[in-house]
Amino acid sequence: MPTIEFHDVGEVGTLRVAGPDAAAFLQGQLTADIRILAPDSGQLAAWCSPQGRVIALMRLVPTEDGFLALMPRALAGDVAERLARFVLRARVRIEDASSTLAVAGLAGATTGVLAGLSLGEGSQVRLAQLPGPRCLAIGTPGPVAALRDRWPAAPDGAWDALAVSLGEPEVYPATSEAWVPQMLNLDLLGAVSFRKGCYPGQEIVARTQNLGRIKRRLFRYHLTGPGLPSAGSALLQGGTKVGEVVRVASHRGRSELLAVVNLDACGTGLLAEEGGATCTPEPLPYAVPDAVGAT
Repeated sequence: MPTIEFHDVGEVGTLRVAGPDAAAFLQGQLTADIRILAPDSGQLAAWCSPQGRVIALMRLVPTEDGFLALMPRALAGDVAERLARFVLRARVRIEDASSTLAVAGLAGATTGVLAGLSLGEGSQVRLAQLPGPRCLAIGTPGPVAALRDRWPAAPDGAWDALAVSLGEPEVYPATSEAWVPQMLNLDLLGAVSFRKGCYPGQEIVARTQNLGRIKRRLFRYHLTGPGLPSAGSALLQGGTKVGEVVRVASHRGRSELLAVVNLDACGTGLLAEEGGATCTPEPLPYAVPDAVGAT
């Protein structure tokens, strides 16, 4: 039996997208190919503006009548309202279920292993597989909280630190519509399909990919200094802005971040404008095309 840890994943919001046309509707809105999702999928996908900028990142989890879409809770209400404007005549219901559904993380677990366990009350929890290996557990608060008693709890910040080490970005209200998917390495993380049909911003995303005009990418850095920069704040090289913070994690005294950085500046140390921390390049678990001097 693998070693499993229970993780607090922070303020995660959940949209419920349900109805006979839910799959077709999301297929026409998101960057991922909804048609190929496995039942236990935790598929990463982006919802973009017509200008190809990422409004929100979602983890899609199939359900019997549609999908759950997980994202930062601070974005969920706004995304639900904006997404509902595109429903028109489709037989789809979109609701922000963040107040009724809880989310936790299980590191070191696969849905296959967990499916073979007797979870008791936790059997009401839906499981979604993530890379790592990790699983998301989604359900009503009681059953999800009961999972905490089955496995040791990871320290605060461990889930975000693991996501940063895996090079997984996040989008918050402060950074919504700041970057195109390739800047966040979503094409390298399997979150963008270039073979599916149209979705908002698809023409710009495809043109960016086909013409090779990707001059900024997501990179990982170790932080040394007293303060943690916030998402969207600047990273500097010689006093010049060369990047923006995407996601920050602090765990057991070690702080790291992911940032969208100019390709010609990614292999050197940078300075966080907010807080003054020194940012030293760290490796990602996947190769970034055209990166200059990256670790």
